[in-house]
Amino acid sequence: MPNATVNIGETTTLELKSLPGGEVVLKKMSYGETLQRRAILKLTLEMSGKGKSADIKGELAMASEAVNQFEFAHCIVDHNLEDDAGRKLNLNSAQDLARLDPRVGQEIEKKISDMNNFEEDDDSGE
Repeated sequence: MPNATVNIGETTTLELKSLPGGEVVLKKMSYGETLQRRAILKLTLEMSGKGKSADIKGELAMASEAVNQFEFAHCIVDHNLEDDAGRKLNLNSAQDLARLDPRVGQEIEKKISDMNNFEEDDDSGE
């Protein structure tokens, strides 16, 4: 029978185009982690949405930040990224994520998304 589980020990090392010499080691999320990610998004939107006057842009920004923190914490196994003092960044820390160069952060975010295939399939039968 086919194995339907994620090998949590399998990782992929990716070089960063936005930071020559920079590398991240990523792993795929399990389905359970994907469900947790969705729950964070839904919970954040529900908590910040107070009636019809809620600012949807603000809600989505809060949700996006929480989801990105979850993805970085669960998908980045290792990296060689440092701050200007030579200290290895803690990409599980919201403070270090906030200091990350936006080009580097966006590239890592895209690599995580590509690896985990977060694009929802259209069930319309097309």
